[in-house]
Amino acid sequence: MISEKELEKLSYSDAPKSDAQGTEADLIIINGKVITVDKDFSIKQAIAVKDGWIVAVGTNGDVQKFAGRNTQVIDLKGKLILPGINESHGHTAAFASVRPPFAIDARYPTVKSMADIKAAVTAKVKTLKPGQWIRGRGWNTEYLEEFKNDPKGLPTKKDLDEVAPDNPVILTDWSGHAVWANSKALDLAKITRETRDPDGGYVLKDAAGEPIGILKEIPTFSLVTKAAPLFTVEEVKEIVTLGMKEMNANGVTSYNEPLGPGADQNDFGIRGSKVIEGYRQLLKEGKLTARVQIPLLYGKYGSVTYNDLVQGSQKYQFPADVDPFWIQRAGIKIFSDGIPLLKTAYMWEPYVGGGYGGLVIPGATEQEKYDELIKMVEFAHEKGWQVHVHACGDRAISSFIDGVEKATMKMPWIHPRHVIIHGDFITPKDAKRAAQYGMGHAGLPAIKALLADTMASYMGPERTAYQMPWRTLLNAGVMISMNADAPSAYPNWRLDVQVAVLREAAKSGKVSGPEECITREEAIRAYTMGGAWQDHMEAVKDSIEENKLADFCVISEDILTIDAHKIKDIPVLMTIVGGKVAYKSSQATNLLK
Repeated sequence: MISEKELEKLSYSDAPKSDAQGTEADLIIINGKVITVDKDFSIKQAIAVKDGWIVAVGTNGDVQKFAGRNTQVIDLKGKLILPGINESHGHTAAFASVRPPFAIDARYPTVKSMADIKAAVTAKVKTLKPGQWIRGRGWNTEYLEEFKNDPKGLPTKKDLDEVAPDNPVILTDWSGHAVWANSKALDLAKITRETRDPDGGYVLKDAAGEPIGILKEIPTFSLVTKAAPLFTVEEVKEIVTLGMKEMNANGVTSYNEPLGPGADQNDFGIRGSKVIEGYRQLLKEGKLTARVQIPLLYGKYGSVTYNDLVQGSQKYQFPADVDPFWIQRAGIKIFSDGIPLLKTAYMWEPYVGGGYGGLVIPGATEQEKYDELIKMVEFAHEKGWQVHVHACGDRAISSFIDGVEKATMKMPWIHPRHVIIHGDFITPKDAKRAAQYGMGHAGLPAIKALLADTMASYMGPERTAYQMPWRTLLNAGVMISMNADAPSAYPNWRLDVQVAVLREAAKSGKVSGPEECITREEAIRAYTMGGAWQDHMEAVKDSIEENKLADFCVISEDILTIDAHKIKDIPVLMTIVGGKVAYKSSQATNLLK
């Protein structure tokens, strides 16, 4: 990971200076409402860009002196421009790999019933030979017609066996924490009635002890996904390119993507080392259209130990021949617990109906798992590695912060900016501890809206209202960022801003925890400056100021004044990365001169 001082040095040596005499801009943007997201959240009118860097921000008159014969001009005609959107956590390659043409799209509203899923699988079978694998992503029983009155009900392998008896099928749910497999897939993975639950996971079985085809948590469903063939590097390049295009179409110019470089694959048929190599090759070919920060995930996907960290960091070397402004290592990723809807998030108080969840780290007891987590955090901290921890439950979050506290007390001169990913139920006390130790929080607003109507049946009304406590975090002084965690949710940051401002449930429209609402400006900062801070790159990106990278998102409506209920539907007109147009909608054609 490049240091803050190195980034600052690079920024000032590489950026064309705004006071340079005779500088001819490559690009000038005029007649806009420029939301700079600087410290004052100031509004400007125009921008000048040279060699991918901002050389001037101000009025139309201020930037005209940079105009030359070869300068491209974008006349925004009053449209709004923001810094490029920074997705602070997600799985872009996986997001693309589980969409057509690579996989079945099983998300709502593409599918609304089991019949729809069966029809999609049937259609896919017709294009394949017997034995070829079928992948898919996105099913959610709460949005399937057959489970309308039984949201805790589950499909089974038999449902898929009816339409795909000769093709192995694995359909990951919307959260990425459960897989629905047919008998063929289970047979190839050698999952039988004798298969025991691995640490941190569950093979669901019927009353007779037979696996029903639902595998909960990553340590478990990796048993079946590792039996599926891996994508090649060339296929991964196609997948990554598709993912970047989708991100660019939503105004995203930077994103954080954890990847496992070891031999263990994840549930999308992609090996992390191949994705990293795919990014490296695309950069060399001049085809990257987004900046990528990559935390490394050692060991088995979703189940990492101290020994995995030590051995994995010795075996794998991150590419040294990449431009850190485009591809950068961003510490490590650890899974500490599961998710609330599977009752695998680790909680201090029991779920409705019982159970506390637990840590998904291997260990015979919760104490052993806790001690292993602390060891991993201390090891990474000493190396100066930022730790990105998946932690949803309040007790999992507390455990992680304990590790950061212990590491910081031993090594107070090291400041990696450790990050709590998701952090659904972080307590007010732990929010203050997170701020004290310079930690970040990367939350998922869309998930809050998606789950608000049904979470009470798992967590009770009080904890449900509190879930994703952005106001508590900001008041405590925690740097927050936001993301869609694609493919868990579609990367529509406008929806996320709307949810953070209104906290309305997706189904009922009821407000869930109004005291935790934040302002539009705060939500926009989370999606720009918050992500840049997490990446240790606030000196060079995600605000529109001189001597910063020329990454922008142009939208058609004024996000600061439009009816808050319409924010999610604001179209993205154009995305500019490094001073070059990476995406433009049909509506944006008349803006280019």
